Amino acid sequence: MTLEYADFTTGEPVTDTKAPAGPVNERWDTRRFEAKLVNPANRRKHTVIVVGTGLAGGSAGATLAEQGYHVVQFCYQDSPRRAHSIAAQGGINAAKNYRNDGDSVHRLFYDTVKGGDFRARESNVHRLAQISVEIIDQCVAQGVPFAREYGGLLDTRSFGGVQVSRTFYARGQTGQQLLLGAYQALSRQIAAGNIEMHARTEMLDLIVIDGKARGSSPAI
Repeated sequence: MTLEYADFTTGEPVTDTKAPAGPVNERWDTRRFEAKLVNPANRRKHTVIVVGTGLAGGSAGATLAEQGYHVVQFCYQDSPRRAHSIAAQGGINAAKNYRNDGDSVHRLFYDTVKGGDFRARESNVHRLAQISVEIIDQCVAQGVPFAREYGGLLDTRSFGGVQVSRTFYARGQTGQQLLLGAYQALSRQIAAGNIEMHARTEMLDLIVIDGKARGSSPAI
């Protein structure tokens, strides 16, 4: 049921007015399909600005650079390794269902929304649950030393009150190891000249001229 008021509307999807239309489990697949693709030969013509070098920023910068884009990245710390993502300790959740205990993308989505007191943006949470399995693969490829079982398989544990074992961890240093993995991939692209890193730089505002983001760097 949807209730309409003078200045807002209650009911789904009022919590995420910029989300694509359609069922929650299909929104981002639809958005990704409708997005315009960039030919690999033309990617070098585009400059991508990434603010921050934490887990999100570091991984995004490294991935975009590997795909062929020119990346200009900023962080206000002395080094990208000083990002606050290092403080995360518990682990990272993914619906891989290694333990065959009934986990799924939908269950991870439900547990996350419920754990957030039903205040999270549901379409974004579902997208997070969808790509969680790929995030673990990316982290392993970047060299993150997740805890493993005696046979060598990635170990998981139940964390945060859920009834399934979906948390991948690196003992009590998960955030640090994840950040080092992202930083390792980032450093490789910096050395290759694909990323222009600006440390000790704080972003105050985004300057847009003629519909394009501009800045003090000659590259942008």
